[in-house]
Amino acid sequence: MSNGFKKYCLLLFIFITGQMVVIAQDGFGPPVFKQDFGVGTPDPSTVGTPLPAGKTYFSFSNSVCPPPGSYTIVRRVPVANCFNNEWIGLSHDNNVFVDYGMMMMVNVNSDINNRVVYVDTVNQTLCPGGKYRFSAAYINLDLIDGLGQCTNGPDYPFFEMRLEDGSGNLIVKDTTPPFSSYAAPPLMGYKFSEYFIDFTATVPINKMILKITLLRHICECAEDFAIDDIQIRPLGPDATITFDSDLPTTIVKAVCFQNNSIVSMTGTIEDYYTNTALQWQQSTNNGATWTDIPGAISFTYSSIFSVPDTFLFRLTGGEAATISNPNCRVASNVLKLEVDGLPKNYTITNNSPVCSGQDLKFEGSGAAAYNWTGPNGFHDNIATPHIFFSALADSGWYYVDVFSRGGCVKRDSTHATIIGTDVHAGPDTGICKGNSVRLHASAGATYEWIPSAGLSSTNVSSPTAKPDVTTEYTVKVTDSHGCNDTAKVQVMILNKVAAKAIISGTEHLCRLYDSASFKDVSAGIIAHREWDFGNGISDTTINPAIQYYTIPSSQEFYIVRLAVRDTADCADTAYQVMRVEDNCYIAVPTAFTPNGDGLNDELGPLNAYKATDLVFRIYNRHGQVVFETKDWTRKWNGTKGGIKMDSGVYVWTLNYLDASHRRIQLKGTSVLIR
Repeated sequence: MSNGFKKYCLLLFIFITGQMVVIAQDGFGPPVFKQDFGVGTPDPSTVGTPLPAGKTYFSFSNSVCPPPGSYTIVRRVPVANCFNNEWIGLSHDNNVFVDYGMMMMVNVNSDINNRVVYVDTVNQTLCPGGKYRFSAAYINLDLIDGLGQCTNGPDYPFFEMRLEDGSGNLIVKDTTPPFSSYAAPPLMGYKFSEYFIDFTATVPINKMILKITLLRHICECAEDFAIDDIQIRPLGPDATITFDSDLPTTIVKAVCFQNNSIVSMTGTIEDYYTNTALQWQQSTNNGATWTDIPGAISFTYSSIFSVPDTFLFRLTGGEAATISNPNCRVASNVLKLEVDGLPKNYTITNNSPVCSGQDLKFEGSGAAAYNWTGPNGFHDNIATPHIFFSALADSGWYYVDVFSRGGCVKRDSTHATIIGTDVHAGPDTGICKGNSVRLHASAGATYEWIPSAGLSSTNVSSPTAKPDVTTEYTVKVTDSHGCNDTAKVQVMILNKVAAKAIISGTEHLCRLYDSASFKDVSAGIIAHREWDFGNGISDTTINPAIQYYTIPSSQEFYIVRLAVRDTADCADTAYQVMRVEDNCYIAVPTAFTPNGDGLNDELGPLNAYKATDLVFRIYNRHGQVVFETKDWTRKWNGTKGGIKMDSGVYVWTLNYLDASHRRIQLKGTSVLIR
């Protein structure tokens, strides 16, 4: 029972195993009985008609989420779900090939008695010795891990499927296995499980009582269900038909009545019956009723079709002695033949009058094919041909041959009128990411460019475009008469990632002689690079050799240049300034005075321009760290947590890698003076 509250089961869960298996691929005849609960509407909130009185134990609810102890007829579980998402998101009934098919959903309540889910009387004659299949499709509606979340175990629904004759004698019965709940939504979606009982009519049967019973439920956990497609069908061999001279996969064929076409079909049926008899059938009301075709009792059937109509065909087969009873036959797949008349209910239109330069659009609808001709050698064979950038000379009559699917043809026409202006735009070009280009459009009174992304303006004749990705811009130009036309221009971005020159390397040099190393870490797909190190040496590699500098006393800095070019021939240049330092000897002052006078107010390493992986720590006399940094330019101001430290001697340690990547460890003391 689903009601938005936690579910509990008070008695022992019983697992019953039946004799049933999932439906196999057998041949079937037209249903002797079928209850599919009808077809709904596109509105998912539509509730179907209640079952006639006496068809079920459960009471009908007009809600898409029926209360405990009731059922409803719907086509899906609501998108918003039922009972705080206690039910699965079931989006269709058992037959996924039927739009808006309905099903019976039951919200089960606790009861110590068995309850009839569905019962019906079948007033049909079964053939003695004939085999039949009694089947139904089920699915558990609860979204819960029954074994893990039901306090005393789940109460999965299971059913007795039973057939009796008109006198109450048992024909066949069996019990389904329990239908488990879903612990989580399955990857391939929710699916019904279809179970069946096969039986043989050993004596003539003219009336049957079909009954599906929910066996006793005393628990209230993982027990709600839906049922669909309750059927009794003749069972026998597979039968198949195909159109002759067509692909075996063709299921719909069209011909024209004017051609007096001969259409032939061939069928096959597996060896099964003692004395096989055949009978072709046709339907002219989309399968609502079927009639035997007189004399069509062989494996092939052909006929001349000269009257427009739509026909369905199938081949039925059975024992010769009982072939006259449709309930004793199997049936093949269905083929559809459309005998077309002259095309009708079609339309031929165009969008004129249009301004010169705009698209002249034609549209045919309601027919299978079209063949257009018109001024200036125009020809096309699609339903919606266009004349892009139309000209005044495109005015005139356009003729179209309209075809049905079967090849019937009728000629029609439409007149088009072109007025106004003719617009062009450009240039179509390619640019490097980050660059720009100026666009141009034909002269006019007003302009409207779209999209606006990357444009300097959308209402001028020549905006500057700097898009991030390849973009096709459309400009609409309106002249003084109000006539407008559009043109397109494409700006292609040549490289997906902008070529960006980036230098990673030495930032300081120490006088009088020093070395420096560099690496190209540019962004983009770099195909070529050129280094200029400022010392008279150049290179073209990603990791150039170490560079050496003899530094004059007047030299204040050196400039390193890296020019790169990517695979799209897009270029960029980066510069790095290396400052020359007079002193690169790393030292720590022996004393400092944090009194705010701007002189020796902080304590830290000096001249650590070339040091890497540096750690500097200061300890008080108790061995506690009062300051730590990995940035040598960050100094200690004599406080910790905003509190001034006492005057006295403090121990420091300095650990770093020097320019030769040697690990240096130093230790010393400094005096804090206040």
